[in-house]
Amino acid sequence: MITSHAAKDVSVIFRPWFKLSMLAVIALSMVTFLLWIPGLLSSFLISIILVYILAPAVDFLERRGWSRIMSILALLFSILAVVILAGVLMSNLLVNEYEKFASNLDEYSTLLNNEFKRRMFDLEKQLGLDRYEAGQHLIETGQEKMSQAVIFTGTTFATLMTWIAVVPLLLFFFLLDGYRIKRTFVGFMPNRYFELTLNIQQKTSEIVGSFIRAKMIESVAVGICAYAGFLVVGLLFDNLNYALFLAILVGVFNVIPYLGPLIGAVPVLLVAIVQYVLLPQLSAETGMVAASAPSWAPVMAVVVVLLFAQAVDNVYLIPVVLGGSVNVHPLIVLLSVLLGAKMLGITGMIISIPLASMVQTVVREVALGIKELRH
Repeated sequence: MITSHAAKDVSVIFRPWFKLSMLAVIALSMVTFLLWIPGLLSSFLISIILVYILAPAVDFLERRGWSRIMSILALLFSILAVVILAGVLMSNLLVNEYEKFASNLDEYSTLLNNEFKRRMFDLEKQLGLDRYEAGQHLIETGQEKMSQAVIFTGTTFATLMTWIAVVPLLLFFFLLDGYRIKRTFVGFMPNRYFELTLNIQQKTSEIVGSFIRAKMIESVAVGICAYAGFLVVGLLFDNLNYALFLAILVGVFNVIPYLGPLIGAVPVLLVAIVQYVLLPQLSAETGMVAASAPSWAPVMAVVVVLLFAQAVDNVYLIPVVLGGSVNVHPLIVLLSVLLGAKMLGITGMIISIPLASMVQTVVREVALGIKELRH
């Protein structure tokens, strides 16, 4: 009788409801822990995205006879060397551009705001309008949000330190023990869904990995196109201020489908309008000697550069680079960007799209797998 009870108690561990309950408890505990420490959730998500980017390179080295730990260390140290080299070669230019842009952003916004007030006052006198508080509030709110987005004020120093300390460690252990983690997760699933879960995990890794790597290539290419175009504008007119930093912003925000190009264009157009139109106009009004006369031609040239970069993206990069990867639905893009911005600010907006592709792929593969089980 005692043996029968013991066997019955032990068998509970292998029952489907117990496995799923334990999996839910572990997942809930992990999410609670990630939300408890500032910056830890974003570090975890960034590490997951980097794993998808770097895992194929680690697997390649391992197939060439390297041990997995040596493959990971060689790859991470190579990336560190490239980052240090790029920092030595470009840090002065990029850091100076960032610092100048961040310090002048309030001045640029004020100039644009004053010009808006002046134009609206003239329109009020011509048309007999009484108030324009709604438009004024809209532009002030837009300036505040753009300032937070562009100079990353939403990212605190503590969060940056958490990223620097935690992301490399998480990345190392995820690359090293990723297969064990996946096997452990699959082991929690009931036997009936074991093969289904394994297939979903493999397909998700392939599809999402290709999507994230393709988005990275796409963003780098768009940023390079934008920077080359800004240099051409500088040859035809005066050099565009902060060209390198603005091109990086254009490339980074291009990760976000539909909304990203618009967000990335805002600081570029702000700088172009202030530099080529408002500052020369202000100098002429105050009697100061301006470097050039006010002109909208350079601004239009910058607009052409942005449109050209997007044309290259949509005509060539998306069909060729992203053609075989998952296509995230526009509604999912909008909801994920809004949720990411609410939880993690600008960082959440950028990493929300790869995460949304993961969720969409998992949901789709689960639905297809369940449909196959029923037949």
